[in-house]
Amino acid sequence: MTATVTVKSAGARVYAVSDLHVDYSANLAWVTALSSDAYQRDTLIVAGDVSDNLDRLEQALGALRDRFARVFFTAGNHELWIRRKEFPDSWQKLRAIDHLCDSINVETKPGRVPLDETGHAWVVPLKSWYIQPEEGAGSLFVRKRGEDPTLTMWADNYFVRWPTASAYADPVALRLLATNPEHLEVDDDEPVVTFSHFLPRQDLIFSTDYEAVVNPNLRKDDYPSFNFSRVAGCTQLDEQLRGLGATAHVYGHQHRNRRRLVDGVLYISNCMGYPPERDLDADPHDELVSVW
Repeated sequence: MTATVTVKSAGARVYAVSDLHVDYSANLAWVTALSSDAYQRDTLIVAGDVSDNLDRLEQALGALRDRFARVFFTAGNHELWIRRKEFPDSWQKLRAIDHLCDSINVETKPGRVPLDETGHAWVVPLKSWYIQPEEGAGSLFVRKRGEDPTLTMWADNYFVRWPTASAYADPVALRLLATNPEHLEVDDDEPVVTFSHFLPRQDLIFSTDYEAVVNPNLRKDDYPSFNFSRVAGCTQLDEQLRGLGATAHVYGHQHRNRRRLVDGVLYISNCMGYPPERDLDADPHDELVSVW
């Protein structure tokens, strides 16, 4: 599997990948095996879930930074796990991750990147989270027969620690979205590529009939009591990326690869995922994808 997606241009390219999960040695080996020469003009988007271990996160992002001209990153839920008592809460860990990225020249804020001698594109990281149905409007929740609504198998319930909820009026997802830019000063001919870890739309959760024909395993349910839609993302994320004028949006989280054009925005998911999941990929997305 080639775990990159490219946005095609006449010169430099913008690649995207998510869910590298480099705690798996095979995944880390893929990162370190990338060419040291082939991508020196190019930009890489990394849409979260590299590792909850900050040393390993730095190792992986640093290796990617050595190979690409620009690397952009936004944290996933795994990055915000606290398993070693090194931070009082996940907000503090997120600040530490941003500081780590700054120290190795990995970008967590919007940046204008070259595509050729005259053209540019904007790459815009969006901090995000999910809204569960009990938290109010914006959840991507769809009912599932036989589900466990307590999500006892969901690791975030044990490893993500937010400050006391009663101190805040809004869900975590909305507080994170509020830290993202409200607008961009972009020329009309410059495409905008936004990216987040979490899903911005409910319809992206589910495989199309075509995808299921290509790979029937995509509709195999190994965890019938787990309802992913409870923790998928939120609709406010889609409103935000469209408000920023996104031509394309990259996301991760579900470990399902998608490439869909919906109402003028190309949604791309290109997750490396866990080694046992490789055979589930209906389309590894290793071809060039033009978004303008």
